[in-house]
Amino acid sequence: MVRFNRPLLCLAPGRRRNELWCLVLAVGCALTGCSLRRPAAIGRSETTERLSEQARQARERGDRREAESLLAAAVERNPGDDEMRLELADLLLENGNASGAAEHLQKLIGRNPGDPRPCVGLAEARFQQQNFSDASSLLERALELDPRQVRGHLLRGKIEQTQGNRRRAMEDYYQVLAFEPDHVEAKMLLAELHFQQGDARHAAPLLRSIIETAEAANPQRGRAQWLLGECYARDGRWSDAARALQAGIASRRASHRDWYELADACRRAGDVRGAEQALAQALRLAPGDPQLLALRAALDEQKNAAGFRGGPVVTSLSHEAASPTPPPVREAP
Repeated sequence: MVRFNRPLLCLAPGRRRNELWCLVLAVGCALTGCSLRRPAAIGRSETTERLSEQARQARERGDRREAESLLAAAVERNPGDDEMRLELADLLLENGNASGAAEHLQKLIGRNPGDPRPCVGLAEARFQQQNFSDASSLLERALELDPRQVRGHLLRGKIEQTQGNRRRAMEDYYQVLAFEPDHVEAKMLLAELHFQQGDARHAAPLLRSIIETAEAANPQRGRAQWLLGECYARDGRWSDAARALQAGIASRRASHRDWYELADACRRAGDVRGAEQALAQALRLAPGDPQLLALRAALDEQKNAAGFRGGPVVTSLSHEAASPTPPPVREAP
C-alpha cells in the first residue's frame, strides 16, 4: 500500500498535485502488474522484413517448403510477431505439417484468446489429424467469437460431411456463400453434394458459375467442367454432356473409365468421330476391358447403320439457361 506522511489536502497546491500524480501512478502500477514498465511490442527488424518478403516471393512461385523455412527463421528472430507466426502456421497446414502448426497456434490462442483465427487454424490441424471432436469444439469457440468466420463455416461443413451429415454440411456451405457469393470451393462442395443426392439440376448452376468466374489455372474449374458433364449425362442431355466432359478431361489424370464416359456421351450425341477418338484413348489404357470392347462394337454397328462419313468433334462448352435455383440461403447473423 502507498503511504504518505501527511494528508494531501494539507500540502501546498503545487506539491499536492505532484503527490496526487504519484498516487495515481502507484495505484495504476499495482493494478496492472507494473505494465507501464513493460517495453512496447518489438517491431520487425530489417532482417525479419527481408525474410518475410523472401518467404512471400517463394510462396508466389510455388516453393512452399522454402517459404516455410524462411518464415520459420523470421519467427525465430522475432517471436513476438503474432501475425507472422499465424502466417507460418497457415503455411505449415498447407504443407501437411499439422503438429508443427498446432504448436504455433496453441501459443497464439494463449496470447490472444479473443482472436478466432488461431482457433480455426488449430481446428484445421485437428481435422488433418482426424480429431473431429476437438476440431468441432474449437470451431464452436471461433464462431462464437466471430459468427462471420468464412473459414470456420467451411471447415465445419467439411467435418459434418466427413461424418455423413450432408444436410448440416450444406447449411454451412450455403452460409459461406451468404458471406462470399463467389467462394469457389464452397460452390464445388455444394455441387458435389447435390449430385451425390441425385439432384443434378441444383448442382449444374453452381458448376456453371464456377466455370464462368474461376481462373483457367484454378483446378476447381476443370473439376466443375467434368462434373457438369456428368450432370448433363444424368439428365440425358448428351450433346451438352459431351462438350462439358471433353472440356473437363484435359485437366484430369484421366482413367480408362473417364475416357469411356466421354466416348459414350459422344456416341449418344451422334458424334461418332469424337467417340472413336475417346475410345481409342480408353483402349490404350485398358485394351481388354469388356465394356470398352462392347462400346467399340456398338460404334461399328452405328457407323454401318448410318453410312458414316465423319463429323465434327465436339469442342466447346454449352452455357444454357440456368436450372432452378438452389434452396434458400440462411440469413447471415
